Amino acid sequence: MRKLFLAIAVIAVVLSLSGQRRITPVTPAPAAGEWQPAKRDTTPSAIPDTAHMAHYHDEQGRVVWVDTVTGREWMDTTLLPTAPKMEYPLLSGITVGVDLWDPLMRCFGQKYGLIGFSAGVNFHNRYRPIVEIGLGEANYTPDDGNFTYKGKMAPFFKIGMDYNFIYNNNAAYEAYAGLRYGLSPMRYEITNVTMDSPYWREETGFNIPSQSINAQWVEVLFGIKVKIVDGFYLGWTIKYHGTTSLGKPRYGEPWYIPGYGTKQSHWAGAFNLFYTLPLNKKKLPDVITDEAGGSRLDRDRRPPREPNDSIGGSTTVTTDSLSTD
Repeated sequence: MRKLFLAIAVIAVVLSLSGQRRITPVTPAPAAGEWQPAKRDTTPSAIPDTAHMAHYHDEQGRVVWVDTVTGREWMDTTLLPTAPKMEYPLLSGITVGVDLWDPLMRCFGQKYGLIGFSAGVNFHNRYRPIVEIGLGEANYTPDDGNFTYKGKMAPFFKIGMDYNFIYNNNAAYEAYAGLRYGLSPMRYEITNVTMDSPYWREETGFNIPSQSINAQWVEVLFGIKVKIVDGFYLGWTIKYHGTTSLGKPRYGEPWYIPGYGTKQSHWAGAFNLFYTLPLNKKKLPDVITDEAGGSRLDRDRRPPREPNDSIGGSTTVTTDSLSTD
């Protein structure tokens, strides 16, 4: 019994000593140059004197101050950048273009359309008021039809504006939407109309006299434009349009409208060759000042940060909340 009590006493002492060793150890002091996360600090004094500190801009363009000795970093929330509204000058250039869609389609047998031209002024690489002029005609006989539609050569005019969605990006590319109002004073007639008479068992023919109208329409378009060589661009456009006025035609509505296309379809396309004449060759600055008075490095032209940068680690500390990323 004595040996049993002695063994129990020894086990109790060992368990007591092992429980005392489970105390959380004290974190050792950081080595020289090693960054340690600081306690949360929301006071204005979170960022020390930056007069002798280096700084850089992160991927979002925010200013980060760096102690090059310890590698410690602070993000200056007082200079958080805002995206510049306009990076390009007011008058960026004049763009002229020619619509190659109808000429190309005429080569493949299309019986209507001629050619159209456009000219626009580019503001901030964002807004482009534009005018279009051109000529159109039609001479169409359906394969299974009994008439010939003839639209005399007539001009068309359009006025509107395009909006570039990627206005602060590389000017070699555009993705835009636009609105147009169109007008065409035109003449058309229908000839060689044939009809079978079941009573007389013979075919009769007649012509519908020429008539004049002022066709008007509105169209919405979406397009892209890509630079192919210095100053020259190619563009593809999809249009959705509808007529607003055709006057009062006496013998039926027109089948084709210059600048609009066939009236039976609300959809149309365009394939354009553009040339842009720059009006302001001023280059964009490498550093863009934000509205709060701070500055950021332009992300499109900032060189990538090397992995072994001498400014220290990637942990950032903000004035609102000092924490590790």
